[in-house]
Amino acid sequence: MVRQLKWRYLGIAVPMVLIATIGWGSDILIFRKHLSGDLLVRHRIYVHAIWLTYLLAIVVPPGSPPRQFSPDPELAKVCTFCRKCNAVKPPRAHHCRVCNTCVLRMDHHCPWTNNCVGHRNLLHFVRFLLSVVVGTSSVFWNLCGRIRVLWEARHQPVYDDDVSLSEIIATIVLTPISFFVIFTVGLLTIRTLWNLCENVTLIETWERERVEGQIRRGRLAPVEFPYDLGGPFDNLFASLGPVWRWILPWTEPQGDGMHFEVNEDASRSTIWPPADPDEIPPYQYVERQIPAKDVSSRSSSTGSISASAIAAPYFNERAPRATQHLYASEATDSEADDDDADPNTYWRRDKWRSWEGERLEDFGVDVDAEIYHRTQGSEDFDEDEENVPLGVVKRKLVVNGMRRSTEGVEVI
Repeated sequence: MVRQLKWRYLGIAVPMVLIATIGWGSDILIFRKHLSGDLLVRHRIYVHAIWLTYLLAIVVPPGSPPRQFSPDPELAKVCTFCRKCNAVKPPRAHHCRVCNTCVLRMDHHCPWTNNCVGHRNLLHFVRFLLSVVVGTSSVFWNLCGRIRVLWEARHQPVYDDDVSLSEIIATIVLTPISFFVIFTVGLLTIRTLWNLCENVTLIETWERERVEGQIRRGRLAPVEFPYDLGGPFDNLFASLGPVWRWILPWTEPQGDGMHFEVNEDASRSTIWPPADPDEIPPYQYVERQIPAKDVSSRSSSTGSISASAIAAPYFNERAPRATQHLYASEATDSEADDDDADPNTYWRRDKWRSWEGERLEDFGVDVDAEIYHRTQGSEDFDEDEENVPLGVVKRKLVVNGMRRSTEGVEVI
């Protein structure tokens, strides 16, 4: 379960203390005296690999969309608009409320690296998890060997040269700590690898669970997740690139983090996640040609728009309310109870919780940068800038649209 920490740099301090305690503490107090030369060298390689991969997971940025990003006509159909960055947001990108920027193929904001896991540093994060599991498992195995030796020598005096009191204390302390690290990081590693085999991010697993629940309730028409290519190896190659990139510590996944292959059940114009029937959908960037007469009139009035056709981002229309209830009989009792209690609130992206109790903001997503809620007159409408109707949003951004028109792009 992902949770953000109150003190950001505490998330880095805790892993550093654990790595130093388990890696260096076991080396100085136990292994240096008892391990053979090759095993000791292997242990130190594991420790340095953990430090290196952890450093890269911290310092390598996850990647953000270019500020002057202008999508091609095919990509424009699935792009959205981030109101915090005031820029186009490619598919699978989200605005991180901690890093305060849009992140390409955002998986989640990791509190233990104080960094988002995104397109550029995904491989570094995976290498860090694997190095921790492998290195700590090696430490745990050697510590269990020392426990067996100490148990066999339990009748010897503590001042024996081969068995010291500091070694006994270190073994007793480090063994459960290393097991705890293996268990917790191992679960995260399994979850991450499982998601990679399905070509899905941690945020998208949350979205899929929510969408599937709405489909069962008949609120949404059946829709397939577009990025699952079928086989686990196909998904791994699509997520991480070829195998040689997995091994070299300085490599990053291939691609630009904005164009993704989709499966045969979806098209490149498939928007994920689908628009919620009870909410104004996210800003959507759509390729549109302005009629020549409009261009001419605007050009004469502003003098800043050429007479040629211009591709402009604009807000999509409010999604129609779902009317089919073919799948309502398949809904679970818990879903029915919660949905009937407040159907207009339960399924909203800023309110809904997964079966683990996770909300979208727990992954670091700034929901306010992507979502505007219902029309004026609903119970959630207020006059601040967080929840405003679509018409008000359009009017408020008209000034920004005029400024962007000087660059050849117009917001309508």
